[in-house]
Amino acid sequence: MPKGKSFDEILSDAERLVRVWTANEDLALGDVTLISFQTQVAAWKTKRESVEALRTQLTRGVDEVNDQASAIRAINTRALSGARAQYGPDSAQYAQLGGTRASERKPRKKKTPKS
Repeated sequence: MPKGKSFDEILSDAERLVRVWTANEDLALGDVTLISFQTQVAAWKTKRESVEALRTQLTRGVDEVNDQASAIRAINTRALSGARAQYGPDSAQYAQLGGTRASERKPRKKKTPKS
């Protein structure tokens, strides 16, 4: 996006230029004509609408992927808990699913009071 102005401000400025140019047909901007400018503005508006539609699709797609990831993560958690319940916290199956076997855990160290 151009620095300093929003798309709405640019469009507003362009529409104002078209109104003034239409009222003053002798306005000259070198090789730019009123019709070519109107065509350029119309093409820009169409492209902007297309980009906004793609942005909406992307947002929907990202949300769907995130929802699916959450569902899969929940099943993975259930599987880990199920393996722990069925085979025990020190089983190979529990470790294969990503759990830390009870025999591999480090014992907690007591905190020493500060003096």
